[in-house]
Amino acid sequence: MKIDDNTVALVAYKINLDAPEGELIESAEEENPRSMIFGFNKVIPGFEYNMKGMDEGENFDFRLTPDEAFGDYQPEMLIAVPKKAFMVNGELREDLLYVNNELNMMDNNGRPMKGKIVNVNGDSVKMDFNHPLAGKELFISGKVMQVRPITEEDLQPVSGGCCGGNCGCGGHSEEASQDHTHDESENCAVCGNPPELQGQGIGNCQCG
Repeated sequence: MKIDDNTVALVAYKINLDAPEGELIESAEEENPRSMIFGFNKVIPGFEYNMKGMDEGENFDFRLTPDEAFGDYQPEMLIAVPKKAFMVNGELREDLLYVNNELNMMDNNGRPMKGKIVNVNGDSVKMDFNHPLAGKELFISGKVMQVRPITEEDLQPVSGGCCGGNCGCGGHSEEASQDHTHDESENCAVCGNPPELQGQGIGNCQCG
């Protein structure tokens, strides 16, 4: 059976950054391949395009340009966020404001956006809302271990999935990783948010 829409493939792979022998950012061994769903926007477009038509047992090796992966780096996605956005109950969460801290924020339409702090200065915090791999080329190699038709169970939200958490290919989702519950008086076990921050998009998840 060949990879096509409405199929699931078990894939062993390596993803290297910027060059075939560049930094290894994601991998799955043949002994523990990852499941990839095709035809439902679960993987980045270039990955899906290159793998469609492949047979079980076939080896692959291809390059993705930024356009085929996570897009070009956009300077306009460097945004100065007022410090008041980090106020909780009238107090500034200084413990969150350090360089390279990644936070889930909301845009003006209430949509979640993940950003990384690049500078803290005066009354504003400069954040980079580009994808971490924006502007990067990806070099991908591996082997198709198995191909089968998709089932309804495959479409149920689960944590993990193809390409782990680094490349963002879509085999996992923030919604899945945030599927957890806790008592309203407890800190969130996933991101550590105290009750007053839960559901506000601050920290490593948007717990509720």
